[in-house]
Amino acid sequence: MESLFRCPVCGAPLTRETHVYRCPNRHSYDIAREGYTYLLPPNQKHSAAPGDDRGMAAARRDFLSKGYYRPLLNTLCCQILSHSGDSPVILDAGCGEGYYTAGIYQALTAAGKTPRMAGTDISKAILRSAARRAHGVEWAVASSFHLPVADGTADILLDCFSPLALEEFRRVLKPGGRFLYVVPGPTTSGS
Repeated sequence: MESLFRCPVCGAPLTRETHVYRCPNRHSYDIAREGYTYLLPPNQKHSAAPGDDRGMAAARRDFLSKGYYRPLLNTLCCQILSHSGDSPVILDAGCGEGYYTAGIYQALTAAGKTPRMAGTDISKAILRSAARRAHGVEWAVASSFHLPVADGTADILLDCFSPLALEEFRRVLKPGGRFLYVVPGPTTSGS
């Protein structure tokens, strides 16, 4: 099956096989038993283990499981459902443990749509958790500033509480595509 991902070495399309992604130039990337692959070249790493560690991944997963951010997930699902066709291509850059990615995927499939989705994050530890959430999503360790995705691929790009890589996001969005950017803002108090 052709993947949404591209080879981070040569840029060629990747084909997903049972346990590996391969490009026509014979570069291959193993798929971990959890279901993610590692597409972060050494020259894009700024530390030995970039991103959140296992403890942070577990803490985030536990916090999100309590439902505090369910209203945000519901809002994202409504926005994406109303702005997507029958087979949208959606990329979640900086997807973390996959809470939003998996929730959106489930909402789209429940609505009878057939999304092609991918989630990327720079943390290997956190992608382990993400890949367990939704098996119909492609997951890869990758930098948001060097996404292993072809130009003009995504109908919708989601960046939820992750670094803003605007030039890269413009590159991977289709013309007329939607960019959903979630960041914390000032609180307001009502009287």
